[in-house]
Amino acid sequence: MRKLFALLSFISAVFFLPHAAVAQRSSGNFEEDGEDDPYDTKSYFMFGLNFLSDNVSMGRKDTVAVPYLTPYIGYHHKSGLYAKLSASDAPTKSRVDLFTLEAGYEHSFGEHLNTGLSAEKYFYNKNSTSIRGNAKGSAGLFVQYANNWVEPQINANLDFYKKTDYSIGLMLDHNFTMLDNTLHIVPQAVMNSGTQNFYNEYFVNRVTKKDKTFKKDVLAEAGKFKVLDYELSVKATYRIGKWLFTAIPTYVIPVNALTINLPKQTFYEKLTNSFFVELDICHR
Repeated sequence: MRKLFALLSFISAVFFLPHAAVAQRSSGNFEEDGEDDPYDTKSYFMFGLNFLSDNVSMGRKDTVAVPYLTPYIGYHHKSGLYAKLSASDAPTKSRVDLFTLEAGYEHSFGEHLNTGLSAEKYFYNKNSTSIRGNAKGSAGLFVQYANNWVEPQINANLDFYKKTDYSIGLMLDHNFTMLDNTLHIVPQAVMNSGTQNFYNEYFVNRVTKKDKTFKKDVLAEAGKFKVLDYELSVKATYRIGKWLFTAIPTYVIPVNALTINLPKQTFYEKLTNSFFVELDICHR
């Protein structure tokens, strides 16, 4: 596994070292830079390098920050079909924590309606401390109404654990364009709602490593659908030639704390706000 990560890192480094830069988000919608992007109607290979300062999911996180450094390669067809392979290294753990296979399809209906489907398969390291370290895969879709004012978007996702999680994200954003449409600044506000089987399995997995006799659920209400967090972010993307550089600082406010039932103690979940940054550089 380390050899594959090293190979992907070498491929990225060969192209990235001559060019200083920051960032495009490696996941999600490839077309967020708008219809002025000349690559919207082309087929192309891509490769890039992504940095995530902490792995936060629905406002929940490990007690210690889990940053990821992720080289990736992929292909985007002009029809909207795409596929991507990535390997996420956890620098603080000195190991490759996750391999991800992703495929999807994106399409625009007229000038205002953008939609997409995606599916991901995860291969987590058995020693992962990621809050999502027990996930096997996910599937999702998004629908966005594009306009010149505030663009609403809804994301619906299934995350596959022993018990499937369901989540819905409601987003509002606005795309500010500058420098002849090569720089895009997109403030975003998101409300995420869903179930928390991922969080239950996170606790159960940590407890059973110490107590092999423990077989119970930790969160009694893990299967209840509720608002989990609010997120505020600003996505800045700069396009120069075949390169995309993106930075996404995000502030997360978790809500609806649960009671956690461990073998020798029961306590009320203490929620704390989070701030993390995602940086990405992509060549197409």
